[in-house]
Amino acid sequence: MAKDEAKQRRDEARGGRRASAEAGADAPLVSAKRGKFQTVENAKIEALVFARLEDYKAFVAEIEGEEPEAGAVISAGLELLFDADKGFERWLAEQRRKGRHDAPAATNGGGAKGSALAATGAGA
Repeated sequence: MAKDEAKQRRDEARGGRRASAEAGADAPLVSAKRGKFQTVENAKIEALVFARLEDYKAFVAEIEGEEPEAGAVISAGLELLFDADKGFERWLAEQRRKGRHDAPAATNGGGAKGSALAATGAGA
């Protein structure tokens, strides 16, 4: 149930883009309108990934009329990664059970799944 609530918060923070994306295959998963960010210092992105990031920002801008910050796209990508990595989910649940990890912070403030990662200096 907590996982469903976290997914709902992320979808709301994205401006409901996931529901729109399911309705229209060409709709971006990331909205230009996202929440609060924190900065990751000295983060580097592989050159090919960075080029695709720039292309994705242009895609969102064309669809929505406003380009998202790089951090919004990176945050959404990390959320998808965290959700897809079942080993991480098990590990995180175990850490919480042992009391080694604080309860997850609100998405886009404390980051996905309680992580403090949200944006890079490239677009935050």
